[in-house]
Amino acid sequence: MASLSTFAQAPMIVPSEMEFAGITLKITNSAKKEIEETLDLLTRSQYHFQLLVDRSNLYMGIVEEVLKKEGIPDDFKYLAIQEGQFISDAVSTSNAVGFWQFKKASAQELGLRVDNLVDERKHIIASTVGATKYFKRSNFVFDNWLWSLQSYLQGLGGAQRVIPEKEYGATKVEIDSKTHWYIKKYIAHKLAFQDFVGKGRKNPEIQLATFEGKGKTLKDVSKDVGVEIDELKNLNKWLIASRIPDEKSYQVIYPLKSGRQPIAQNKPVENNRTDDRNGVKTPSTTTSNKTNTSQSKAKSKKSTSKKSNVRPVEGNIGVFPQISGDIRRAYEPDQIEVNGIDAIKAREGENLKSLAARTGKSVSKLKRYNDIDEKGNVRAGSYYYLKNKKSKGKVHYHIVRPNETVWSISQDYGIKLKTLLHKNRMRETEPLKVGRVMWLRFIRPNNVAIEYADVMIPNNRPTPEDKLIKEVSAPEAKSKEILQNPKPTQVNKEIREEDGPEEEIAQVVKKALIATEKDTIITHYVQPKQSFFAISQQYGIEVDDILDWNGLDVMNGLQINQPLNLVVPKAYFKPLISASPIQAREIIHEVQKGETAWAISRIYGVTVEEILKWNNKSDTSLALGERLKIIPKN
Repeated sequence: MASLSTFAQAPMIVPSEMEFAGITLKITNSAKKEIEETLDLLTRSQYHFQLLVDRSNLYMGIVEEVLKKEGIPDDFKYLAIQEGQFISDAVSTSNAVGFWQFKKASAQELGLRVDNLVDERKHIIASTVGATKYFKRSNFVFDNWLWSLQSYLQGLGGAQRVIPEKEYGATKVEIDSKTHWYIKKYIAHKLAFQDFVGKGRKNPEIQLATFEGKGKTLKDVSKDVGVEIDELKNLNKWLIASRIPDEKSYQVIYPLKSGRQPIAQNKPVENNRTDDRNGVKTPSTTTSNKTNTSQSKAKSKKSTSKKSNVRPVEGNIGVFPQISGDIRRAYEPDQIEVNGIDAIKAREGENLKSLAARTGKSVSKLKRYNDIDEKGNVRAGSYYYLKNKKSKGKVHYHIVRPNETVWSISQDYGIKLKTLLHKNRMRETEPLKVGRVMWLRFIRPNNVAIEYADVMIPNNRPTPEDKLIKEVSAPEAKSKEILQNPKPTQVNKEIREEDGPEEEIAQVVKKALIATEKDTIITHYVQPKQSFFAISQQYGIEVDDILDWNGLDVMNGLQINQPLNLVVPKAYFKPLISASPIQAREIIHEVQKGETAWAISRIYGVTVEEILKWNNKSDTSLALGERLKIIPKN
C-alpha cells in the first residue's frame, strides 16, 4: 500500500467547467455544493480512500483495455468505482451483483451467463463487456455519453422520459441543482480518483494477470500458474462449479507478485466482438441493473411485479449531520452547531452527569433535547444537542443504512424522535430494515405503503485484493512471518488426500411447464421491441423460467409474434381486452397537506414526469390546495 501521506492534501476543488467523454460540463454553484459534499464523504478517511484506490488500480488496467477495445470513452472507468467499488461479489439490497451491479435478468439480456455454474457478473472482463453493451445501446438513442451514463441507473425508457429530446446529441451540458443526482455523484467520483487511479498506475509488488481456463479446474490452473488454489478461488468467485465450462473462453484471474511475469500461453483465436447479435443500431428496451432502484425515475408496473417496492427519492441529497463552527474544539461548549442547533461532542468515558456539568445544562434537559430514555448512555465521539431538535428535516427522505436506528437517524438530521416516528406512522421505535425510505419533512400518506430503496450492502471485512496488497506492501512483516512459519515456495503439484475427489459439475434443474392452484399456463405472442426481460416484468416471472419452458437461449433473441408458453401467477394475469381502448378522462386533483408528487402519482397509476408535463411544471414542488390536471390510467 502506498504511503498515506500521498493523500494528505488540500480539499479537492470542484471546477466550474470540466470535460466528460467529449462533452463540456458547466457546473453551477448550486451543483458544486452537492458535489463537494459527496467528495468529502469519499475522501474523509484517508485510510479507506487509499484502500479503494489500491484495489481499483489492481483491476483498472483490465477495465481500461476493455473500454478501449469496445469504443467506450475512458471516463466510464470511474463509474466502475462508483457502482461496485471493485468488489467482485458486492450485493445490493435489490440483489444487484458484482463489479457493475447487474440484476440477474438485465445481465442475461446483455449476454452475461448467470446460472448455477457461472456468474459472469463477478468476472471483471465479462461484466465490463456487458456494461459496454448497455452504454452502446443507450448512446445510439441519446448520441450523448452523459445521458447514457444516467440511463445506467434509470433504464433507457426512464431516462428518455426525463431527458428532453432537444438535449440529445448535446456537446455542452449545464450541471445544476436539477441535474440528476447520479450524474453529480459520478462527477465527485471522477474528481476524487482521476489523479490516483488508472493510466498505468500499477503496484510494482502486485498485479493481476489472466490465464485461459476453458475446460480446466482451478486445481489445474493452480498448477499451471504456480498460485495457491485458495487465492484463485478468492479472485474468481464467478466460477460456481468445480470445472470451468468449455463452450467458450474463460479468463482466470491470478496474482503476479514481486515482479513475476505472466505465464506464456497459446490462447485460442476467437471472435471477441461484443456487439449485440441483433446489432447495436436497434434501440433496446433492456433496462439497466437498477431500473427498480429508489432513485430511478422509471416507473415499474405495480400490478405486475412481485419484487418492485421502490420509488424515486426526490430531495434525498446532502451529507448529514451538517456540522459547522470550530470542529477542532467540538468537545467544548459554544463551539459547534449540528444541523444549525447548538451541540457538543462527547468525550471518552462521558456520562450524562459529566456532560451536563460541562455544558451547564441539566440532565433532564439533555435527555429531552436528545430523546434519551432513563437507561440511555452517552456514546463517546457522538454529538449531543444543547437545544431542542427540529420538527422536520432539511431534506425529504432518508434511506436506511446498515446498523442505523430510528434514534440515530433523528440525531443525524436533528429531528425530534416522536416527530420522526409520527411522520413514518410508527407507534414506537423498532428495528429498521436496510433500504427503508424514512420520511423527514412530511407525514407519509396513509395510502403510501412503506417503501424500500436499493442499497449496496457494505462489507467492512478486507477483500481478498486488499489482503494481497497488504501482504506485498509489508515486506518486513512478511519476512518475519516466513522465518517463523516456513512454507514451500512452490505449489504442491500433488492433490492432497483431504482435497477429496473432483466435484462433478452441478446439473441445471429446469422448471417444468405445469399449472398449479396459483398458476395458469398461457401463450404469449412476442410484440415488437419486446425482450425477455420486458416479458418477465409484465407477468412477474423469471427470465430463466421463460427460457426453460420454451427451450430457448437468451442470446438468440426473440421474433415478432413468436409464441411463448408461460406459467403465470393468477394474481398477476389479466386477460387481454380486444376492444378498442377507452379514451382517457381528465380529472382535477387538489393537493392535500403533506402530499408529494410521488404520492399523487401512486394514487392514479401515472408517473411524476407525466404530472409535471400535464401541468407545465418544471419541478416537483407543490402548494397546499394546488389543482393538478391528471389523466389516470387505472
